[in-house]
Amino acid sequence: MSKLPHKRKKPRTGAASAADSDSPRRKLCISLEALEIARGHDGFLRGKPEPALLIAAYRTNGLLPASLVGRQLVRARLRTEIPCSVGLEERELRYDARFAVTERILVLVFAVEENSGEGLTALYAAFESPAQLLIYSASEPEPSPLALDDWAQKACSAPCGCPVEVLFGGATLEKVTGSDQFIAASAFSVATQVRADEAWRLPLVARDARNDWTLLMRMRVVA
Repeated sequence: MSKLPHKRKKPRTGAASAADSDSPRRKLCISLEALEIARGHDGFLRGKPEPALLIAAYRTNGLLPASLVGRQLVRARLRTEIPCSVGLEERELRYDARFAVTERILVLVFAVEENSGEGLTALYAAFESPAQLLIYSASEPEPSPLALDDWAQKACSAPCGCPVEVLFGGATLEKVTGSDQFIAASAFSVATQVRADEAWRLPLVARDARNDWTLLMRMRVVA
């Protein structure tokens, strides 16, 4: 009598589900509170600047490529004389997910003086291609551009964000913005496994210092 072939057992899915459930869930909330304008310049006889802020949040664990989890464009309208502080009506960027122990969140901010708006469109689209973004500290005497994943491993402590320089596809952001005037960029990264509710000050100072802005932001990480 011939033996019946043994049927292969289907792999259990319970173990994978259990492993996924072991990764703690975290809720991230980035609140934009105000933009402080210490100095502002919009060219000769062109009045007050028209500040625009582009904010992006990426998750990274140092092994997989950084992935965009949220982005936002916020315009600040100056209604008083400089110096001044412009409320941003606590605009928020939220993200809720499970995170591995090694993962971090990188927050990247670009400041632009808007003219045609074409540069804003280009930068907003650039956020979607993190692999083409390279970043390094603006204070480095000899620039060593890093991928977002690598830069995110640097320790950052509130309340001060880090002024940074950013390349997109090998080009400076000044070239990407075209007719809009790129002002500056700032960034910081935080661990996802530690509860946090911290205020951040992100300096956004142009190279010629004619535009000196500071973004006030609050970053919450809760279970």
